[in-house]
Amino acid sequence: MIGRGIVTTNKARCRDCYRCVRVCPVKAIRISEGQAHVDASRCVVCGTCVRECPQKAKQVRNDLDKVRLMVEGSTKVIASVAPSYVAAFPDYGGGLFPALLKTLGFAMVTETAVGAEMVARETALLVNEEPYTHISSACPALVDFISKYHPSVVGNITPIVSPMVAHARYLKTRYGDDYKVVFIGPCPAKKAEAEDPHVGGAVDAVLTYEELRLWIEGASARKDQLISADFDDIPASLARLFPLEGGLAESASMGPNLLRQDFAAISGSSEVMEMLENIKSGSPIRLFEALFCPGGCINGACFGDGRDIFRRRNYVLQHQKRAQNQGSDEEIRAAMECVKMRRAISENPVELPQVSEEAIREVLAKTGKTKPEDELNCGACGYASCRDNAVAVLSGMAEQNMCLPWMRKVAERKADQIIDNSPNGIVIVDSTLRVVDFNPAFGEMFAATQGLIGKPLSTIMDPDDFEKVLAGTVDRIVSKEVSFPSYHVSASMNVYRLEDEDLVVGIFSNISRGTEGLSRLDRIREETLSHAEEVIKKQMTMAQEIAGILGETTSETRVLLRKLTDLIKESEDQNGRSKD
Repeated sequence: MIGRGIVTTNKARCRDCYRCVRVCPVKAIRISEGQAHVDASRCVVCGTCVRECPQKAKQVRNDLDKVRLMVEGSTKVIASVAPSYVAAFPDYGGGLFPALLKTLGFAMVTETAVGAEMVARETALLVNEEPYTHISSACPALVDFISKYHPSVVGNITPIVSPMVAHARYLKTRYGDDYKVVFIGPCPAKKAEAEDPHVGGAVDAVLTYEELRLWIEGASARKDQLISADFDDIPASLARLFPLEGGLAESASMGPNLLRQDFAAISGSSEVMEMLENIKSGSPIRLFEALFCPGGCINGACFGDGRDIFRRRNYVLQHQKRAQNQGSDEEIRAAMECVKMRRAISENPVELPQVSEEAIREVLAKTGKTKPEDELNCGACGYASCRDNAVAVLSGMAEQNMCLPWMRKVAERKADQIIDNSPNGIVIVDSTLRVVDFNPAFGEMFAATQGLIGKPLSTIMDPDDFEKVLAGTVDRIVSKEVSFPSYHVSASMNVYRLEDEDLVVGIFSNISRGTEGLSRLDRIREETLSHAEEVIKKQMTMAQEIAGILGETTSETRVLLRKLTDLIKESEDQNGRSKD
């Protein structure tokens, strides 16, 4: 199966939460530079990552424009609608849904359930003919999963086409290859199946319910203007139950008793894995009706309606119960006779790199796991165990920094190093203003020892600013210059609160040396000013005594000394303003 580029990642939305890695049943998510990418060679297009991504970063290829061009062109297009449509569009019941699709441009609107009944009957014939364990082939994600990851079991898959392909082949046989067939359903894997060379050409395009919903929302058709219409061609019958667990057996009239010893209806990747192990060990089951999505096709990844699977199941059951027109046995037989129901299913094993135990140990050691007890197996990286993550790293599917506990330790060590080596004093207090921790610079600044931890901050300083920040009576950050005479320290203090931790942090930048320098400069200026005044007084005295002798010289000296005095005062004023 090809399936390349069907599921992609919107890089702008991806937040490296590893949710897609965690839920992917085949670990087809490759993490590169913190971004999650889908490895198409490993992907089975089940859409689990699309359904589970909380950021809606995983997207299914949109074929809406392709289908619009089809219906707007000269070629007639037939819609083959999956029986689960009633659960996706319950507001368009009573014949409104076929009418709606015809307003969008489809020449005919038919039910894929007709193909489902054909497949159910063919499966019953095969199981009765071949006395070994069979796995139903209706689910393309399941078929791809087995062919890629359990190729030894491929021979147990019934070599029968899916309902989508059977119905499309029938429609083209009956109406001619000039018609194009568009399948509409909830499964992204159908897009991959339509491109499978073993069944290629039957289906021309696939639309998911989400794509159809977008089309309807953008169309001008109004629900109150629709005229109810029946589906075209053969009416469906019990096969309308096909999307439910056990639907195949019910459609094939094998009976509704799911407790039969030779039959088992399963769904979900976990049950599929158990089924495969059961088959490998020798299973007594004759037929496994297996669907890859938990709950069956009513839980397809592209439903997009937000309803739970139980409500969807109820819609499907009610729809089948209300159905009046059912295809006759002769019509179904005639359809099967003109359609090739069998197909080839080949092995397509994924080549997983072989890694040595030594290489695994080296990767584990790089993330601090040198002993078995160091392997937490917490699953935060998305893998079930630390060893699985190490193998993924060696395979190029994962990155070393995906180990969150290890990354947290690295971040804590770096933070501790920054704090310990900071020239600023840093202290942390709790909601009771008791010291939680402090760095060496703070200890040196305030002569504090480790015995301070757990004691009130008030034992070394006034905690008033810390109290205000904690109580929220001031701004979140208090910045000011403070003096601690008993420690001969002047500091620029910043106090702020760690909201999530209910802690208060104080950062003290020692400015004592700068203050001492300013004080010395002030003293020099004052001494210079005093000396200048003294000189002026002496000169004035001398001037009075020998005024006649000095004449102009006294006047010049006085002007010079006054200028010096003014200069010193001006410098002092400027310094005072700079302090403010």
